[in-house]
Amino acid sequence: MYQEEVMVPMGDWARNRLKNLSETDKIRDVSKVGSGFGKRISNWLDRDKAYPTNVLYLATECNNKNHSAAFPEELPEWFIKLFTKENDTVLDPFMGSGTTLIAANRRRRNSIGIDIVPEYYEMVRKKLQIDELFILEKDKEYEQAKFERRITVC
Repeated sequence: MYQEEVMVPMGDWARNRLKNLSETDKIRDVSKVGSGFGKRISNWLDRDKAYPTNVLYLATECNNKNHSAAFPEELPEWFIKLFTKENDTVLDPFMGSGTTLIAANRRRRNSIGIDIVPEYYEMVRKKLQIDELFILEKDKEYEQAKFERRITVC
């Protein structure tokens, strides 16, 4: 994981909150509910960034992008930043409207999208203006699949 990629700026609250630490803040303060968790506020001194909370606050998607389950590009982008580096490959086995592929493209990642609905494949292909389209390996010829429903990789 690349946690540094998803860290957020500390913000103005840190300057005010951390300038007058109590004695309790300077030691590990064990949770009062007996969870075993504790905190040491002084660990936050001299930090410019912090890890985000376990809740992602994102704008809701207003346009369905011709798909019933569209979500904001920031959602897959957060996970792409967390788990991949530039030039890594992102796999989206349920490509749909291509939101994950668009986010991967924007973060300079290679991407593979799979969907069984040909209309979604065509829509995403036009949207992304894919430079190179191939199945499995470049410059190889493959026998045409004889399935009723075929998975498309873009």
